[in-house]
Amino acid sequence: MTNKSQYPIYKNYCPCNNAPIDYSIGANKKESMKYKYKEQKKLLGSSTYKMAKSSKFKYLSEILHLAPSNIGGVNICPSSSPICVKMCLNTSGRGQMNSVQKSRLNKKYYFLADRQKFLKHLDREIKLSSERAKRKKLKYTVRLNGTSDLPFERYKLENGKNLMDNNPQVQFIDYTKIKNRLLQKLPKNYSLTYSQAENNLEDIKQVLKTKYNIATVFRKKLPKKWLGRKVINGDKHDLRHLDPKKVVVGLIAKGKAKKDFNGFVQDV
Repeated sequence: MTNKSQYPIYKNYCPCNNAPIDYSIGANKKESMKYKYKEQKKLLGSSTYKMAKSSKFKYLSEILHLAPSNIGGVNICPSSSPICVKMCLNTSGRGQMNSVQKSRLNKKYYFLADRQKFLKHLDREIKLSSERAKRKKLKYTVRLNGTSDLPFERYKLENGKNLMDNNPQVQFIDYTKIKNRLLQKLPKNYSLTYSQAENNLEDIKQVLKTKYNIATVFRKKLPKKWLGRKVINGDKHDLRHLDPKKVVVGLIAKGKAKKDFNGFVQDV
């Protein structure tokens, strides 16, 4: 029998109506049996343009992409805004390929069907990549939520540790729109940056009271200041743990986001 305590329920609030969102995933074995997947050799990738920039800073960086939002019937981006879903980078670059989309959906079903096996697989890959980086005299970073927003700090391996605690030599990096993740104690080697959207201003006000950085998308240029904080260029690399604290990480709109005039992209 599946231990339900392994699948805690997390709650956040939808900015549109303050309704509680239940984003427990894989709450019981019966539910997990719905999701069929094929064995996949590799979960992590490093082919995105910005991740490749990390090598200039002597880092080997990898990223996990799952089919985002409610693709496949389960929402793994519980606090995503309507425009965020519409502008999702899931279909940018190699994401335009059908084979890539099938792979991301397969990995999502893998996670939903057998979380323990998935985490064990992911942990093994992280350890192998960390050793590979060491041989190349590089540091290793991994971003677990490339196209998702899952609380990996809450998910435990069979030894009772999360991926961060089980790999203290690795730096983990992510963006999130789930404010509550920032209001709890996080592993020291897990760097989270909050993402501004068109409808989360109230949450932004609370995050501004913390040490956490805020990522904001701008149309054509970056301002010197935003939300009362200094703005840094977040397009130089994706190594968010190297950023100074209490800043706004400015990102220039790309792809479909260039055509957004609904508040997701900021004009200055």
